[in-house]
Amino acid sequence: MFTKVKNCGSTMVYKCVIVVTLLISSFPISQGQTLNQTPELSDKSVISLLTCAPGNQLYSVFGHTAIRVSDPKKEIDMVFNYGTFDFNTPFFYLKFGHGSLDYLLSVSSFKQFMREYFIEGRSVWEQELNMELPQKKRLFRDLLWNAQPENRAYQYDFFYDNCATRVRDVLLEQHEPENLTFRNADKAENLTFREAIHPYLETKPWTKIGIDLILGMPADELTDSSSIMFLPDHLMRQFAGIFVKNSGQTKPLVRSKNQLLDFPKSAGTGISTISPALILWLGALVIVFLSAAEFFGFANLKILDKVLFIVIGGVGLVISYLWLISHHEVTGPNLNILWAHPFWFLLIRKQDGFFRSVLRYILLILLVFLILTFFALPQYIPSEFLPVWIILAVRLGINIVPEKWLNR
Repeated sequence: MFTKVKNCGSTMVYKCVIVVTLLISSFPISQGQTLNQTPELSDKSVISLLTCAPGNQLYSVFGHTAIRVSDPKKEIDMVFNYGTFDFNTPFFYLKFGHGSLDYLLSVSSFKQFMREYFIEGRSVWEQELNMELPQKKRLFRDLLWNAQPENRAYQYDFFYDNCATRVRDVLLEQHEPENLTFRNADKAENLTFREAIHPYLETKPWTKIGIDLILGMPADELTDSSSIMFLPDHLMRQFAGIFVKNSGQTKPLVRSKNQLLDFPKSAGTGISTISPALILWLGALVIVFLSAAEFFGFANLKILDKVLFIVIGGVGLVISYLWLISHHEVTGPNLNILWAHPFWFLLIRKQDGFFRSVLRYILLILLVFLILTFFALPQYIPSEFLPVWIILAVRLGINIVPEKWLNR
């Protein structure tokens, strides 16, 4: 039994920030006959690219992609889906966080596939591809071979190897590279990977800054006409701009496009939550005010310091693990380690000393450096982190002030 991952891209990041809530649905692998028993395609066969609109849930926020193989003459109508995994895998969450969880190619009937998206209220588009019959047969055989239990697993990667890039590769490799021409219908190839995913997260601002927190400098690399296809929407638009040379003729790769499900309200456009920037700046103002009160002897924020340093230190542990230990390629190097790091834990103990005093100065200097050079950093860092840095800098400053100056 397999768990369907409707959003092939967001699951990795979403679980890493520990905010994921997966909704699980069972998806059978075959449709009445085993894969080995499926006949070869006839001249009535059609190969299509299916693109599913983003959903409202976080696991579906980037949409989904699959391949449809239909042949009315042979009564075949199958969907090949690279966005599945075995939820019963031992140490599932540990493997997922470590980047070593196997994702799988599974097969379902077209009716089952469409039923799920109809229930969720998500639009589905189909692009029929211009392919010769020998190419269709070869693709079908490749997909069936790849769907066998011993072949279906692959190492998922958020940007470079997901359900969309797998579909891109398996479809384009049916043509010789010299026969493919990219007449870019999609003008977004100058986006960075991070910029490409941001529009999908506008209604989920807390998730957006959480994702930006754990994504490192690789996320700020520019995409091109091929790599931008890691997102299903861009894959659909890029395929519309590809021309292929077959039998001496140059034709569009996409023969026709149809919308199979059309829902007027686009999924993923729900009401956004309160702005993180507003909450964090208000929090910064409150803590600065309380810190001033503490300086003049009207408050004591030692408990706040402990909670704050534990939280930021914990975030630093996550960033360090994802960068230095996990197999994820997009989580490091990560400049957020300059302010969110495990060294904050060293400031929790009551005992003071030379080392902790020096550490406070070092951390304060780093925070001031980040604040002054924010717009010149080589990695995109959300502006919402500025009030967090101010809070940390103010609390370090208060802790650096000699105890005798404070009327606690």
